[in-house]
Amino acid sequence: MLTDYNDIALNEKDLHKYKNKNILITGANGLIGGALADFFIFLNDNYNFNIQIQLSSLSTNPERIKDIINREDITYVSTDLSSGDGIIGFFDYCFYCSGYAQPAKFLDKPIETINLNTLGLFNTMKNIYEQNSSARVIFLSSSEVYASSKNSLAHKEDDDIVINQNNKRNFYILGKLGGENVINYFREKGYKATSARVSLCYGPGVLKDDNRVLTELVKKGITQDFIQLYDDGSAVRRYLHISDFIKMIVKISLKGDKSVYNICGEEETTIYDLANLIGKFLGKEVKKGK
Repeated sequence: MLTDYNDIALNEKDLHKYKNKNILITGANGLIGGALADFFIFLNDNYNFNIQIQLSSLSTNPERIKDIINREDITYVSTDLSSGDGIIGFFDYCFYCSGYAQPAKFLDKPIETINLNTLGLFNTMKNIYEQNSSARVIFLSSSEVYASSKNSLAHKEDDDIVINQNNKRNFYILGKLGGENVINYFREKGYKATSARVSLCYGPGVLKDDNRVLTELVKKGITQDFIQLYDDGSAVRRYLHISDFIKMIVKISLKGDKSVYNICGEEETTIYDLANLIGKFLGKEVKKGK
């Protein structure tokens, strides 16, 4: 168990809705999917919730969750949801966390990125609702959908989405927007489904091969004499600790009635300031790139 979830357990009054339920978490080998698995295990171990948890990911040897997949309350399935087959089973809740969140991966696998967020999601939802029309599905979208917005302030869920046709990350952005439309398709048919546009999460559980900015800065600070940036570090980021994410996604899954929610932190920081914070902690100088 990587995070203390007592605060959620003591303050969320509707947690009893999870008791004796079947929960599916796809993309379970990632930071978010793994943290969700940890949370429901916590409820089983500390509050006897008797939740049956099915986890899935592409990996045949899932490093993030290797210590839990042999538990009696866990079923693990290795599957490629980009093939479009979807997951089959009876579930009360589904947290669809599948997708390549690291730019290097979704840029390298653009078609798989689209399919994971659309075809894989659609067929999984279709299979779930055929067996349990009362199930609740939460799709993890991304705040990246606002990337080309001219609004520099915090975004609202009903802000217009602007697409830059030259953005090389469009397979990821359009995949997430496609997934949101899959969610809305099922909502129009009366099913319980919600999208959550998640900002950058951090915290315990990040894998060693994660090459996103925060992880790369930490690795440079640990392994190199100084932290070298690729540019001037002026890009702005808004990070959210994984424990705060869990609090928000739990509330959405139990009480949310809107089609889409933003999940993000309140404070903004530049990459340069973030690097300096890490450098100060590790005793390393930060150098800007050109």
